[in-house]
Amino acid sequence: MPSRARWAAILALAVVLATSWASATRAAELPSGFRDQIVFSGLEEPTTVRFAPNGLVFVAEKTGLIEVYNGLADPMPTLFADLRTEVYDTFDRGLLGLALDPGFPAQPYVYALYTYDHLLGAPAGEVPKWGKPDSSGDGCEAKPKGSPADACPVSGRLVRLTADAGQGYEKAVTTSGQEAQQVLVEGWCAQFSSHSIGDLQFGPEGALYASGGDGSDANGVDYGAIGWPEKNQCGDPPAGVGGTMEPPSAEGGALRAQDARTPNPLGLTADPTGISGAVIRIDPDSGEGWAGNPLEASLDPNERRLVGYGFRNPFRFSIDPVSGELYVGNVGWNNYEEVDRFKPSSTRAFNSGWPCYEGPGPNQSYKNLGLTLCENLYAEPGAATPPFFYYHHSAGVTENDDCPRGDGSAISGNALYRGGKFPAAYEGAFFFSDPVRGCIYVMFADDDGAPDPTTTMTFLSQAGKYPGVDVEEGPEGNLFYVSLFSEDSPGEEFGPGAVHRIYYDPDAPFARLAASQVYGKTPLKVALDASASSDPNGEALSFEWDLDGNGSFETSGGEKREVELNNGSENVEVAVLVTDGMAKTDVARVKLFPGDTPPLPIIKAPSAALQWGVGQAIHFEGSATDAEDGGALPAVKLFWKSRLYHCPQSAAQCHVHPLQAFPSTASGTVIAPDHDYPSRIELTLTAVDSRGLTATKSLQVLARPASISIASEPPGLGITAGVFNGVAPFTIQAIESGNVTLAAPLKQELGGHTYSFEYWSDGGSRVHSVSAGAASGYTAFYSTPSGPPPPPPEPPEPSPRTRLVKRPPKVTRSAAARFEFASDPAGAMFECKLGAAPYKVCRSPRTYRKLQPGPYVLRIRAVNAEGTVDATPVLVRWKVLETDPSGAEGRKQAQGG
Repeated sequence: MPSRARWAAILALAVVLATSWASATRAAELPSGFRDQIVFSGLEEPTTVRFAPNGLVFVAEKTGLIEVYNGLADPMPTLFADLRTEVYDTFDRGLLGLALDPGFPAQPYVYALYTYDHLLGAPAGEVPKWGKPDSSGDGCEAKPKGSPADACPVSGRLVRLTADAGQGYEKAVTTSGQEAQQVLVEGWCAQFSSHSIGDLQFGPEGALYASGGDGSDANGVDYGAIGWPEKNQCGDPPAGVGGTMEPPSAEGGALRAQDARTPNPLGLTADPTGISGAVIRIDPDSGEGWAGNPLEASLDPNERRLVGYGFRNPFRFSIDPVSGELYVGNVGWNNYEEVDRFKPSSTRAFNSGWPCYEGPGPNQSYKNLGLTLCENLYAEPGAATPPFFYYHHSAGVTENDDCPRGDGSAISGNALYRGGKFPAAYEGAFFFSDPVRGCIYVMFADDDGAPDPTTTMTFLSQAGKYPGVDVEEGPEGNLFYVSLFSEDSPGEEFGPGAVHRIYYDPDAPFARLAASQVYGKTPLKVALDASASSDPNGEALSFEWDLDGNGSFETSGGEKREVELNNGSENVEVAVLVTDGMAKTDVARVKLFPGDTPPLPIIKAPSAALQWGVGQAIHFEGSATDAEDGGALPAVKLFWKSRLYHCPQSAAQCHVHPLQAFPSTASGTVIAPDHDYPSRIELTLTAVDSRGLTATKSLQVLARPASISIASEPPGLGITAGVFNGVAPFTIQAIESGNVTLAAPLKQELGGHTYSFEYWSDGGSRVHSVSAGAASGYTAFYSTPSGPPPPPPEPPEPSPRTRLVKRPPKVTRSAAARFEFASDPAGAMFECKLGAAPYKVCRSPRTYRKLQPGPYVLRIRAVNAEGTVDATPVLVRWKVLETDPSGAEGRKQAQGG
């Protein structure tokens, strides 16, 4: 615990919050004396930043690009490497980890950890498996609608690149035009859209550490029973690829995080140890396990690499350069976010306990399954270690935390501060972020120099969208953090990302600059106002102006100026330099666009009325015009983004997942993912003109809900449905066609009696998955104390599905309309309904003749032999214009009818 004097110093630092401006348009809150400054902007979803001893700064972007800046003052990066062909970047996947050799540039190595667009175990040449070469926005169009997985299966990869000395170390060495990648580790099988890979860090001993998630379904219990193209695509025991997985023996899905507890002393290929949900420590030259690792004597190469496992998603971690301890931010599931702390040189690998545990105790959703892996873990006290620090999703991180929590939680970037540039109370402090809450927190060190959870408090708040996906200490002793998005682009909620620097200067002034307008016809007259600038000590301020954008502050004067710009072909960045009585300064800038106006983006598709189900292909299309660029902008000037919002409480309280980015295109398709209800997809079209002025248009489409009622016999027993644990009866809402796992405990106590599970009403096993369709219900039957219930009923025949084979054009002049249709499974009869007429028996092909001009609606539904009707009939709309007098078009369509 901190001493009283030290704790008083900590409290004193936190008493006053000052507003710090990172730009002319953005403010964040920090303790008094701290400043937040954007150093690199305009980045496309940056994920991590690394600093080289020679001054180069490397930034990884989620799409697979690695940019390098020649120092913090460099406004324009150089492309170091383009790994987009190998990187699969949809949803939470992508290029997420980056590290530089500690001896850089004498040891000119750059390490990258990315989601690999490749099936684990498939031939090496099958890359990319799903996306397109040299492009981002990797989709999953191959996956059929209704698939029990929300994404294409992929893997993970850790590679080493070499910086070219002849290019000033700003370019990677290439072979045949491609970056030369030395593959160190491949693995991390991921069937679902989240938790593929994570972070890369060098330890003080020179070893390279890497983390990866469990690759499982985030929307329900996952023990490996589902997947695509095959069930259990990752081939987990005991069933293998395509095999049926059942409790209690299943070891797939989230249980991959406990793979190290399934014995493999001889390194057998039949049950090799995976590295999903784990932290590994390797030799950076060979990729082999580091000497001194807990399982270094194993014959299994992955076991030799392990230092920690049992994590859900160890997305970011840091290493104390003094003690060598790891601090792992483990992203939680339904309830808790946590930090795990351990020493990699222990005699036994660290086990965080996921999925058998979440936070401080057992995870009831997985405990209900009666899984052998979890039951063995519960029976061995001390086998899993409780978290060093944790907080509940519904609670504050600290007692006085005012950061928003209704949007969800996701612990992320973290760093141990040893920089010496902050006040003494921060030396040895542990910083960590929750980007969904938009905050960064600090945990101060105790008298022994180790972080003390009882001292945790908010450090940075009101920091926008997804700040702190990476937090690092810079070479000059300041703290840097990466924002995945920004709010600096006018009209764009999720604009380009940025790298920020937090520094401490308690006496410096704050420069603020506002412009009456930033674009317009020439002459462009702009009123500039710096009167909101201030000084923390109340000193008088002086102002110097750069009004022509040449970088020199040549004009002295007051806090307000006017500028008239007549050159309508060039942008001008005006700036004000504010100086206080101690000669301390700050600068604020605004870019002006004389002779220019923003483009006009138009979204043509989809319709705002569209509602989507899981796996549905959503087509988008748009265009833009620009007055100064001569009309319609080419597709290369259009940029699409897709986002998934999950809104657990209200439409105003949502957290967001990036789906896909589609640069330089007017149209495309995004596949609707599986997620919790309620969710919505936002499609954003950004148009940029030749001067760089942008405008954005967004459209949101809602998920189509499906109700699932859950009951038990007798009533009052506990049942798990998806992520919800409740006492039956209850009803949950899911997204239509989403996967929902139902789990009934083997035995339960109720009213002094013990009940044993017998069967589900749909004939499914005790733990099984169902697809959310139209309103449906499921009952778990248990034996009564007086004996078992009657035998289960025969499962109902599945409803037939109607399939449209051929239809007329949406707009036609023909008075005849011909339709062909079929059913799955085959053999059903059909009923057709034209307009307001009742359903009538029909058969394929079906032709309607002598149609008058006007709109028409036809519904077709299949009916099986048991009389079960397809609840989702095919609906066809078309319009007949004035009838073709010759009748030629009608005769052509009616042939064969």
